[in-house]
Amino acid sequence: MALNFLSPEALAFAATLPVVVVFYLLKRRRVARLVSSTVLWQRFLNETQANSPFQKLRHNWLLIIQLILLALAVFALTRPYFAGKMESGRFVVVILDVSASMQATDVAPDRLSQAKTEVGKLIGGMYDSDEMVLILSGGITEVRQSPTSAKSVLRSALGQAQATDSPTRLLDAIKLAQNLTRNRAKAEVHLFSDGVSSDLDAFELQGLNLAYHRIGEGGDNLGIVSLEVRPHPEEANQQAVFATIGNASTNTMSSDVSLFFGEQLVGNRRVTVGPTNTASLVFVTNQNTNGVFQLRLKNNDALAVDNVGSVLSLSRRDVKALLVTQGNAFLEKALRSVPKLDVSVTNGLSNSDPAVDVVVLDAIKPSAWPSGNVLAIHTQSTNWFQPSGTLEAPPIVDWKSTHALLRFVNFDNVQLAQSLNAVLPSWLRPLVESPSAPLIAAGENDGHRAVWIGFNPLDSTWPLRVSFPIFVANSMDWLNPEVSTSLRAGDSFAFRLAEEESEVAVTLPDGEMVETKTTATGELIFANTFQQGVYRVVAGTNELAFCVNLLDEEESTITAREELQLGEYGKVEATVQLDADKESWRWFAMLCLGFLMFEWWFYHRRTA
Repeated sequence: MALNFLSPEALAFAATLPVVVVFYLLKRRRVARLVSSTVLWQRFLNETQANSPFQKLRHNWLLIIQLILLALAVFALTRPYFAGKMESGRFVVVILDVSASMQATDVAPDRLSQAKTEVGKLIGGMYDSDEMVLILSGGITEVRQSPTSAKSVLRSALGQAQATDSPTRLLDAIKLAQNLTRNRAKAEVHLFSDGVSSDLDAFELQGLNLAYHRIGEGGDNLGIVSLEVRPHPEEANQQAVFATIGNASTNTMSSDVSLFFGEQLVGNRRVTVGPTNTASLVFVTNQNTNGVFQLRLKNNDALAVDNVGSVLSLSRRDVKALLVTQGNAFLEKALRSVPKLDVSVTNGLSNSDPAVDVVVLDAIKPSAWPSGNVLAIHTQSTNWFQPSGTLEAPPIVDWKSTHALLRFVNFDNVQLAQSLNAVLPSWLRPLVESPSAPLIAAGENDGHRAVWIGFNPLDSTWPLRVSFPIFVANSMDWLNPEVSTSLRAGDSFAFRLAEEESEVAVTLPDGEMVETKTTATGELIFANTFQQGVYRVVAGTNELAFCVNLLDEEESTITAREELQLGEYGKVEATVQLDADKESWRWFAMLCLGFLMFEWWFYHRRTA
């Protein structure tokens, strides 16, 4: 244990100790008074006859007590604490969670502030030969401070850490910590987090010396977990806003829910959500111009960031789609049921086909691959990947239900006869998977979006399920070049502009303006999306907007985890409160009070 001081500048008050001694050196000035006799006052005559202002310092218990009392008071002001230490020469990696859930106010003033206080104590307990790395983990992983022994540098880096509005993603940070501590004998990894992360099951501990410091106490929270806008299927110039409100707590919670279009209130509801449940809301409102719908919960719960959601809504024009097929009644009917979708059907793709927004290839391999957005069914481009045979009766084992293409889409009880066996390019993200190969994927390449289905729906039971037309409608929305989908906080925004290498100004939700440039091909890629809200983009004469939201049910479940599940078998339980840095100034203050009481007793006992 090593003694440290949080306020060493208070030692300057030690200059008051000689002042007390000076007071005892000064002689008291007496006032002469006539009395009848001085027999009883003889022992005090020497003091009254002094010729100098100072006297010889004598042994006096009151002086000693007062000096001890003052020294203890000064020592208490320095706020001493004992820093528990292991051995010197340690390499410490600190992972500080700065995700949205760390903004929760169930602990004062919030979780991130409490975590920073605990990290500050860990910094104070370092030896000069120790080194520390500070890693921030939110939507992305950032090494805020490289290895250093300088406590002032570490405290400065810690003070600059701020919470983001992005979900928790601890996996990359823990993997980085593992790489940093590999082959080091005295390595420690300290994670300060509430443990609200859904990606840790993909990591195996493998001997990592990880200490989990649990931050957070409460769990009452009501939040917006999904928000989208779609044109009304029957009424022109009307939009339907769909929202899901989640209650992560074990108590029933209620709130007023208000919908705004710009600054205008267009809807208001009262919602009550049962424990660990969700409630769905639908608002139908008129819309004649482009604008932003904003949903607000009027609820003073522990987390405010998920009480607001924004979605950009554009006045929809008719989208032109070209279906290239040898005949598929299920697919054609599903396409024609999509509102504001003008469908043309052909049995072959040629250069003479009219310009369209989306091309749908149904089990057709064209001689020239479409250059725009495409839905490719049971076909593959050699520019994407090389054919590698087929899979017989592949089972569906997983699908990414959070992706916009799979909203309200379920693959339970869907059987396939066969599917293409393909290794996807890096830009295609698997959405539906079998044990050995992806079945459905989506992505964006060179400014164009693509959805790939590796099997023929006619060779499956999927067209007989209600999820099939829903998926087709979702695909047309996602592939529509006029639709700007909302982003998750921390995801990059990509958009192809008309001008190449143009200067772009992006105004963040907090009003800050960031200047950037497009790529050589005229594509804007903007990654600074850690704030929730509306982003405004100005590039020359072009103006556009996009929305960033949390909308993460896992992140809104703010109950701090008692333990972390790492991989299939690894578990890390939350550590108890650190004994490393306990302030001991209170004990010195109590000693000071004790000496004060003793001085009072001693004085009155002597004068009694």
